[in-house]
Formats: sequence, C-alpha cells, structure tokens
Amino acid sequence: MAAMDTSAMNDGALPIHMGEATDFERIFLLYHAPLRYYCEQLTGVEEECEDIVSHLFLKLWQKQVEFKSAAHAQAYLYRSAKNACINFIRNGKTAFEKEEVLSSTSTEFSENHLDVIIRTEVWAELYRAIAGLPPQSRKVITMSYLEGMSNQEIADEMNLSLQTVKNHKVRGLSLLKEGLPDASLILLFSCMLLK
Repeated sequence: MAAMDTSAMNDGALPIHMGEATDFERIFLLYHAPLRYYCEQLTGVEEECEDIVSHLFLKLWQKQVEFKSAAHAQAYLYRSAKNACINFIRNGKTAFEKEEVLSSTSTEFSENHLDVIIRTEVWAELYRAIAGLPPQSRKVITMSYLEGMSNQEIADEMNLSLQTVKNHKVRGLSLLKEGLPDASLILLFSCMLLK
C-alpha cells in the first residue's frame, strides 16, 4: 500500500470533481474505510456496510458531484452515509418494527452521530499515518496492532528475524508518535492492550 498524498485534501479551497478519476480516487482512498467503519457503528451489521459505501461512491461517480472543498466533501459523505444507514435499517424491518425505528432513529442517531464521526475520523487518521510509514515498518505495525499477530508470527510470515521485527515495530511506533495527535496514539495503544 503506497502512502497517500493528503496535502491536496487538507487545502480546503480546492474544488473536487467526482467525475474526474484522480479526484474520485483520492476521495475514495481517504474515505472508503472510515465510511465503512462509520456505517458499521450506526447499523451494527458489518456484512452489508461494504455495499452501502460502494453504492454511495457509485452514485457520486454517476452524478459527477462537485464539492467546493474537502470539508464540503467530508460533510456530504458522512450525511449521505448516515441517510443510507437509516434507509438500510428501515428497509430491513417489518412494518411494526419500521414504525418503532422511525420514531427512535432520529433521536438515537443525533445523540450518537458526533461520537461515531469522531471515532471514525480518529481511526481514519491512524490508518493514514500507518500508510505513510516506511514499507517494512508499515507492514509490521499493521500485522501486529491491526491484525493482532505476535512478533514471532510476523517474523515467520515476513521471513525476518525476530529482532528485525522488533526493530521495525519500534521504528514505526516512534514515527507514529511523532506524527499523530494524542487521541490517535491512545487508540493505537488501546489496540495493543486488547491484543
């Protein structure tokens, strides 16, 4: 996985044209995984979330939506994902359950919505930072903290010595510590404790 160039996305003044392949790909790479996580948090159904997010991006491509800025794109994507999740929940219920969902959905979603977006963005920032690590350190950090593999399992799979794996892990964590805000570091270390 190559490191993503997020510099253009950080400049909020640039328009983004979803009908242009480069803009579409950049937005897709930045938001696909976070939106999937976001949908999983809202629906509680992991299997269907890939379809929800893929359909969302397909509509963006087909309609060739244009955003004024990165902030506009981000707000639109989260709002669209939220609405798609509400529709998914509504369509998956019986008539009696639909009425119950409709009455509780707006309150429940509005209370949890900001918390879920914040968690999603922290995860997204963490994944982007990991994607920016040198290749070997990135692979070791991913296998260790995101996939839950032991140092020995990583060494066996990558055909490296145990000490080399440890060195890549220390180097990767050091680089992440330099580049990530405290909230993302807390998330990473929480993953380490849960492993």
